[in-house]
Amino acid sequence: MTYTVLGISASLRNARRGTGNQTLISELMALNDEAELLTFLNEQAQVHLNQFIDAGRKEQIPFDQMYRNLRKLKGKRGLSNSEVMLAAALWSAKEIGGMIDHLSLSEYFLETSKRNNIEELIQRVNNADAIILSSPVYFGDRGSLSQSFINFLRSNAEQFPGLDKKIYAGLAVGAKRNGGQETTLIYQLVDMVNLGMLGVGNDSETTSQYGGTGLAGDVGTMPQDEYGLKTAMGTGRRISRVTRMFTEAIHHNLVGKHRIAFWLLQDQQGIARKTIEDLIASYPDTMEADIIDFTDKEIVRCLACDICPTHIDIDQEYRCIIKGNRDHLKDMHEDLLDADAIVPVAYSPKNRAGLITNYQRFIERTRYFRRGDYVFSDLLTAPLIIDEIGANENLHIRMVTSMIRHHTIVLNPMVLFRYQDKIVNWEDVKNQFKTFNQKVRELTKARLLAYSRGVNHLRYNPVGYVLSASKDLEDQKLMKRIKMIEKRIDLARDDCENRVEVQSSTE
Repeated sequence: MTYTVLGISASLRNARRGTGNQTLISELMALNDEAELLTFLNEQAQVHLNQFIDAGRKEQIPFDQMYRNLRKLKGKRGLSNSEVMLAAALWSAKEIGGMIDHLSLSEYFLETSKRNNIEELIQRVNNADAIILSSPVYFGDRGSLSQSFINFLRSNAEQFPGLDKKIYAGLAVGAKRNGGQETTLIYQLVDMVNLGMLGVGNDSETTSQYGGTGLAGDVGTMPQDEYGLKTAMGTGRRISRVTRMFTEAIHHNLVGKHRIAFWLLQDQQGIARKTIEDLIASYPDTMEADIIDFTDKEIVRCLACDICPTHIDIDQEYRCIIKGNRDHLKDMHEDLLDADAIVPVAYSPKNRAGLITNYQRFIERTRYFRRGDYVFSDLLTAPLIIDEIGANENLHIRMVTSMIRHHTIVLNPMVLFRYQDKIVNWEDVKNQFKTFNQKVRELTKARLLAYSRGVNHLRYNPVGYVLSASKDLEDQKLMKRIKMIEKRIDLARDDCENRVEVQSSTE
């Protein structure tokens, strides 16, 4: 079955509009390899720069006049910086097997508050299986075109009935290397998963973070940021792989119970644990729940070793350098592996007296899982936070951003609001948890099917860790990485054989 990845460009400086959107798709489809892609991006960025020069930049006319001159163009040639990132992501998405589409938000949300051809926008979004949103950075956040689009989705939910079946990923371009790209991606990610979409970042080849991060300080300079383009391509591959997994599993069912691991990381007087137990009791018994309680355990702080993990071996082998009797993580290592989904849990009170927390220590210690070729790859995750009104800890955002770096797929956080010892939105979160369980089943069958056929893209690629990279090369020669992934595939095959079945013709 086919699937479509829609690229949405959210800059007023977009070079492509009208028929230029489809021209871009045709051009990207004709590119055979990465070298051709990079040549194309450089040429189109230069075209856009020349258009600026012709529009009056050489004469240094006022920018508003230059902008009006640019708008008179037909929109068939050139690429803005945001479009360069998006084109790189879309090309990579089609290389994985997806159909691709492109639209420019500036055609629908004009410079003023006016809108244009909104019905067409709705149709294009509804026809897509996945969405990549590319935005320039303004003051550490998205541009107003992105915000108008997100507001429109939130205000007109009835016109987008399939949002909860779509995958989302983001790209951000800033004028500086640390110009707010990551904050932009995080804020957009949280907004999109709160709309019900499944969120992903970039892939393992570019260290699985929040999406594509581009550096472009002037018109036409985005192609010079080689690593930024790689993060964009990684984002395209990631969203395409995940969408393909779901597509290929449509006509299959998951047999028996799915397994959810609740990581209890912060509590006070057992409030979080009781909440987990009540939530589990509220759901039908198609779920197998495991509460892994870290609040009463000793977790030694991460030493940030230059080589992590200490050695390459199968996932079931504990591989952190910390092995003393005063650390309990080594004894709980295997408990963390056997799950289809992960729910990090914390109680966040106003009064911190008596609070027991291992949250940050535990999260930093999961470093060896991530660097061990993404042990938690493609598991569904959503935080569960019991938030006393006024606590203002923002743990749900912190958990989302930490977990997506494990190459997981994120769903909207489940946040229970507590006031005067009572939960004020219990029914809402129960419904969220029901949706989460449905998504776990969908993703589990998709992941098992995909992994049982082989996994060739899960390799932690150390960026900025020279000693780690050298160690990785040594282990690669010893074939330990290959054996580790082969073991992971073997387990997936066994699991798939026992738990996934083809739908009967009557279903």
